Amino acid sequence: MSQETTFQQAVTMADHERRLQELEKDVSTIKPIVYNTASSVKQIEKSVEKMEKNSDKIKGYFLAAAISGVIGIVFIALQNSILGG
Repeated sequence: MSQETTFQQAVTMADHERRLQELEKDVSTIKPIVYNTASSVKQIEKSVEKMEKNSDKIKGYFLAAAISGVIGIVFIALQNSILGG
């Protein structure tokens, strides 16, 4: 069983300290990217909700136009059958 010397312990501690500093630097670099990404995702979700609402409105407009068209055709057919035209 080998015992570490004081020098080896100091080197190991220095290496651990250096790695911790690198990790802290990486975290400080990554953290704003994660926050910006989360913010972008929230904005995209809001945009998708708005598009879904607009899609529902557009479907309603098309349905109303289709119903109006059918009523118009029925009205013209009735008018032609009544007036014999």
